[in-house]
Amino acid sequence: MNVKRTILISIIFILGLFVLAACGGKTAEPEVAPEVANVEATVNAAVMATANAEAALETVINTAVDEAVTVALDAAVEEEVAAALAAATPEATYAVYTEEELILLIEETTQEAESSTASYTEATTAATSDDVITTEEAQTIEYYVTISEETLAEVDAMIETYYALYGGTGDEVVAELVAIESELDELNDDVAEMVVILDEINSTLAAGYELAEETIVQLEQAAVEAQVAIDETAVQMQAWAINAQTTAQTSASTIQDNIAASQEDLSSILQESVPTDIADSYEAAMEQVVSYISVTSTALADSSISPQEMEAIAQTGTNAAASLTAQGKAGSNLLINNIDSLNQQLASGDIQGAMIGLNNLQGQLPDLSTLSINIPSGGNISLPSGNLPSPGSRP
Repeated sequence: MNVKRTILISIIFILGLFVLAACGGKTAEPEVAPEVANVEATVNAAVMATANAEAALETVINTAVDEAVTVALDAAVEEEVAAALAAATPEATYAVYTEEELILLIEETTQEAESSTASYTEATTAATSDDVITTEEAQTIEYYVTISEETLAEVDAMIETYYALYGGTGDEVVAELVAIESELDELNDDVAEMVVILDEINSTLAAGYELAEETIVQLEQAAVEAQVAIDETAVQMQAWAINAQTTAQTSASTIQDNIAASQEDLSSILQESVPTDIADSYEAAMEQVVSYISVTSTALADSSISPQEMEAIAQTGTNAAASLTAQGKAGSNLLINNIDSLNQQLASGDIQGAMIGLNNLQGQLPDLSTLSINIPSGGNISLPSGNLPSPGSRP
């Protein structure tokens, strides 16, 4: 019994030594108070939140500034474009050109201005190379400057005409031209400065005095500045012309497509029209003819035909033609053929031809006073405005 007790005590003692050895081999980590840990976490979170807020605020500010600048620039461009269009006056000389022709003319005339500017720049360089300008050299320079002035004036007149006639073609095209025009204004200022300097040179030479070196330098500098300006303007004008031509062609193509689609609609309306009211007497048939002429005349008053107007014209015309056919009176075929021809002209968009056809139809009517029918007061049928014969007369 004592032996067992001794063995048990020994085992417990040995286990105790192992536990103490294990605990002694580790360094105890300092414990952090919960309050300190919470404060550090709060500070770190606050720093992070502040940094994020500052970044977000900077983004908002940059975006707002960019948007404000964009809006301001757009407003400035729109204001310049509106002012240019409002002040635009078409020059009669250029008003006869189509949009594409006028664009090409503006580009070509700008190139001529570039050429004349290059000529007076070269003449100026040659004249000032020896630091002396003679009367003949001054006159040569003045000649090319005058040509430049006149050419630039032509460009300005063409641009004004373009604004007045085709300003609604495209905002981008007009805005580009307004920007180029501001460059042309600066070029005109350079040329005007050349004129002032040349006047001073001519006066000095005429008085028999020598030119100041400063005057010669000013002349040469003005010529160089003008050359740089016209070169840049010519490049911009060429790019504008390409864009404007493309826009004009696209616009014209769209218009033609719309017209073609409209003509198809009108033709379909005419083809689908069938008689709905056949008169039982010749007088009633002639009333339908008079009604057809009146409806057509009213529709042609604005020199255009809408689908609704074409529908009314086609229906009254179809009824009148069917009624005349049913009555079989002499001369009815002529009226029927003219109604059919007039409808075809209207459906194809031949407004001028339709007006003439309407006038012819009215001239082929019999004496309505001998028929018991209702006609407009005064015995006349209203026709579209224009130099058309009175009722009853034949062309």
